[in-house]
Amino acid sequence: MCYGDKKNDIYNLRRGGVFILNILINRKEYQYISNSIKNEEFRESYFNLAHKVFGVNFRPWYQSGFCSESFIPYTLYTNGIAVSSVGVVLNNFKWGGKLKRYAQISTVMTESSHRMQGLGRWLLETVIEEWKKKCDAVYLYANDSVVDFYPMFGFMPVDEYRYSLSVTKRNGDFRKLDLSIQNDVDLLVKKHKESNRLSLLSMQDDVEIMMFHCITFLRDYIYYIEEYDAIVIAKQDGHEIFCYDIYSDGLNSISSMLGTIASTDSCTAMLGFTPKEASAYTVEKANEGNTTLFVLNGMENILTENKITLPFLSRA
Repeated sequence: MCYGDKKNDIYNLRRGGVFILNILINRKEYQYISNSIKNEEFRESYFNLAHKVFGVNFRPWYQSGFCSESFIPYTLYTNGIAVSSVGVVLNNFKWGGKLKRYAQISTVMTESSHRMQGLGRWLLETVIEEWKKKCDAVYLYANDSVVDFYPMFGFMPVDEYRYSLSVTKRNGDFRKLDLSIQNDVDLLVKKHKESNRLSLLSMQDDVEIMMFHCITFLRDYIYYIEEYDAIVIAKQDGHEIFCYDIYSDGLNSISSMLGTIASTDSCTAMLGFTPKEASAYTVEKANEGNTTLFVLNGMENILTENKITLPFLSRA
């Protein structure tokens, strides 16, 4: 199989804020564009590909102004139409008092009529080569259909762990944030800057990715508790709560805050992050259906020796 070699590209140029590189893959010509979201000419076709393959609508996030340098799609086009793409999510984590920069490979997708032609492989090799030099770690989440694919690129599967606890409902006032109101958006952004002080591995300066989730999937599950001056992002289903994140001063317990928003007298709460104080929690190996976490070999890997959940709101 013959892949494009950037040393022998036909030509490259810069247009509308992005680099356009014409390449040959299996004797077919494609336009290779990094961060096509920045360019009006190519943006809509990328959005259409994401919606067609994954059912994801990136437009509200882009229109909000929060879609910036934290998410970079690397995309192949033919005749101006996006046919294959690999995204990189740049996550800043605080671990052991140090800031870490991790690159998550995301939204790996190819239009059905262009599969089995080496496009995804070429993009992955290109992206990995670039970001393994710029980050502390490179990782991705894969569904069951491709778990045998990523080890060919040097990835190894690793385990994540989930933390859960029992929560008892308590009295307290709270309200749901309305992201159509600018004051509520401002409040969410302000509190996010404090990060999750109750998390062992917290997101830092990653408001763009957090807002992606809040705008697209979680806009009905964002609560402000005035008593604690805290924002809780959590979804309750019957007697189960999944808590994605908490932004507060870190002085109040997770159980108290979740108890305030709980809709039943008692429930079990699972965390989408790793708590600093784990003694009150049940810890189990993650059993997330159709999902395997892979980390690139030869780089930092804190998951092999620690029982960690990478923050759910860092995913994209």
